[in-house]
Amino acid sequence: MTTAAWQLEQTAIGVGDEIANSLAARILQVQAALGGAADGGHIPLFTGAIYYVNAAAADDTEDGLSPATAKKTIGAAITAASAGDAITIKQGTYTETGLDVNKTGLELWFELGAILDPASGDCLTVSGSYCRVTCPGGALRVNNDAGANSGIVVTGNFVYLNEIRVSCGSTGALGFDIQGDGCDLRRCRCAAPLTAAFKVSGDKNKLEECCTGGEIADTSIGFWLTGSCDKARLRWCSSQGHSTAGYQFDAGCTNIVAFQCESGGGDGHFVDNATLTFLDILDKDSREQHEHSYPTPDGEGTAGDPVTVQSQINDETGANNTANYYGDVAVVVPPATITTDWFYRGMNIYATTTADDQRFFSYRVEYDISAARNGGNAWDAGATVLTFDDASDFATGDLIWISTPGYKPNGEIVEVTDVTGAVVTIARQTEASGRTGLHWNHTTNDGGNEVAYLCWRAEGEYHSSDFNYSSASAREFRASRWQQPRRMHANDGVIVRMINGTDNNNSQADVAIIWSD
Repeated sequence: MTTAAWQLEQTAIGVGDEIANSLAARILQVQAALGGAADGGHIPLFTGAIYYVNAAAADDTEDGLSPATAKKTIGAAITAASAGDAITIKQGTYTETGLDVNKTGLELWFELGAILDPASGDCLTVSGSYCRVTCPGGALRVNNDAGANSGIVVTGNFVYLNEIRVSCGSTGALGFDIQGDGCDLRRCRCAAPLTAAFKVSGDKNKLEECCTGGEIADTSIGFWLTGSCDKARLRWCSSQGHSTAGYQFDAGCTNIVAFQCESGGGDGHFVDNATLTFLDILDKDSREQHEHSYPTPDGEGTAGDPVTVQSQINDETGANNTANYYGDVAVVVPPATITTDWFYRGMNIYATTTADDQRFFSYRVEYDISAARNGGNAWDAGATVLTFDDASDFATGDLIWISTPGYKPNGEIVEVTDVTGAVVTIARQTEASGRTGLHWNHTTNDGGNEVAYLCWRAEGEYHSSDFNYSSASAREFRASRWQQPRRMHANDGVIVRMINGTDNNNSQADVAIIWSD
């Protein structure tokens, strides 16, 4: 406390501590406005010029450098300011159109009670980099209800937005449209957008404690990551009432983390088509007693029998019964069967052989990482060089699943040893017989329908799920549940194969998966 404030507090003891403290605090505020205390107070100084805006001012003819000479409009203050300056905006309603914070390092400080309410267009654009828009101790209100516009558009980089509430009234398309990189949004809110509350297409952006509520009648999205958005971070964010999705991460987005986020009533199920994501989203669709098995009976002629998995390996030259090698692939969930994002929770296993020890390997069929044959060598037994229409999504060391729906729908798994342009060199995984290349004559028997999908890669998202089962008698049953449900993208499938080390690869079991949406 400064000397003047201490003296005032001592002389005001008889008046009451509450009044004294209030007066002392006011002295500090005045000293701050005048440039700081002269007798040892430690008040940091803003090094740029500070401009003042007051909606009650007569016009913009004053210099704006003090509250008494404030500008009437924010746009006039932006024009007058230089890079690194700040503008403080008094309580009031501002109806200006085309506002653009277009100077590097410019800061806008809104007082509590300030409202942006333009008659048309985007409410506020920030095209400058290293800018800040904030309302210390309160929240700036932005009315984006004059057409299919955006509340806040950011095209600059490293922009900081704090305590901003955008109301779209079901007519404003977007609450926040973040196109720049490295931006930071904290405690921002959006209500009733027509398209999305938070749309993020730039890289390395962070949203913390942001929330949104939609109108269920509108097909809107809460948090929408799109384009080539990379390294976005969402922390403690919440969504409710967005019927398309509370959270939607599009294909092309990468390295997304959503930590302790929530999706509430009225939200559509989250959509995660991005790659390398970590999603910690408490989703209202993660409901109790909401699990399914697949294949599933429908009570209308479909039995939903489990799928048979056996450990013998076959190819065009015959069967191989040597123990301890991978058996044939069995498709449990074909690609494009479950068309929304879903959770793979475990496996139901029905024994069909007695006194048997079995080890299973379950793989995700990555629907969005796939390619079809295009010219080049035939994809027939023994082939080690395959030509694709586009092999750019494959890499050395990948396991890919190759199938032809009209000939070998269960397909086969092979390893990628080289990718050069559209040409992929593959190898059969080690086999006691010494056979090499593809197992089956895919092109000869179903030419034009050959397709390969990624099913394993040395990254956590693309690993297999391995598990063991032991049966004393036929028809024993076990539900094997993963410790953490595996998040699956829309249209992803599941394939399974097994190894049996006890009876020369004559092992067999029936399986079905446990899943929820």
